[in-house]
Amino acid sequence: MLEWGGETMVTAPRLIRDFATFAAPRSVLVVIAHPDDIEALCGGTVALLAASGARLTYLVLTSGDKGSPDPLIDPRALGATREAEQRAAAALLAIDDVVFLRYHDGEVADDPPTRAAVAAQMRRVRPDLLIAFDPWHDYTFHNDHRQSGLVALAAARTLARQSGPASGADGAVTETLARPHTIPEAWLFLTGRPNLVFDVAPVIERKVAARLAHVSQAADPAGVARGVRTRAESSGAPYGLALAETFRAVSFPLDESFVARMAAGDEG
Repeated sequence: MLEWGGETMVTAPRLIRDFATFAAPRSVLVVIAHPDDIEALCGGTVALLAASGARLTYLVLTSGDKGSPDPLIDPRALGATREAEQRAAAALLAIDDVVFLRYHDGEVADDPPTRAAVAAQMRRVRPDLLIAFDPWHDYTFHNDHRQSGLVALAAARTLARQSGPASGADGAVTETLARPHTIPEAWLFLTGRPNLVFDVAPVIERKVAARLAHVSQAADPAGVARGVRTRAESSGAPYGLALAETFRAVSFPLDESFVARMAAGDEG
């Protein structure tokens, strides 16, 4: 895991060219706002993690029920379609744990109930790594993206470290009083300040196929495929990679004492 503390910053991006030599986490929770966010933005790294033997869980806060230009479409039907597409895309990347919280598209909020729901998933999954949107990216225009990143980080930093319920599929309680869980690290995607770069050339075809599994969001499949490749090319170019995905890796402070927080510049 990277050390970025609370926070000691890695000044030069770390390039992962050979995933076989990378010490991958055992359990990963990916928190996103909508179906297709993963495949569009970090699907290559997810594929690499799955191939390394990591157990991955997707936590999708909405069902994408407003993700259509058709004003007459039934949001419930669209949400059901997009959930099915997300499960199909996840299967292509060897992911079988996909949970939907079914907040309305466009209405995700970093509020206490949402933090509690996300923390309950963290207590069940007990991940070594959290993957989420970078909520501080300058041009995160979709508020769901920003709010999902904030709620994921807040839940990991506070509520998940306390005893409470653990939840599984559809938010159903699996344990009424689960042990606290501390997540050591988060990788934030769609970031403007990357310090972790993965070579995704070996898995780009799988990433494209998974993105195209979101049929309702791929009216022009050839254009979507080109877009996936173009984004990966742009991400890799500054680092001498043909195709890449970038993240901001941050470590959660493990010592919550006042003195340690002050030393880390985190007085709250």
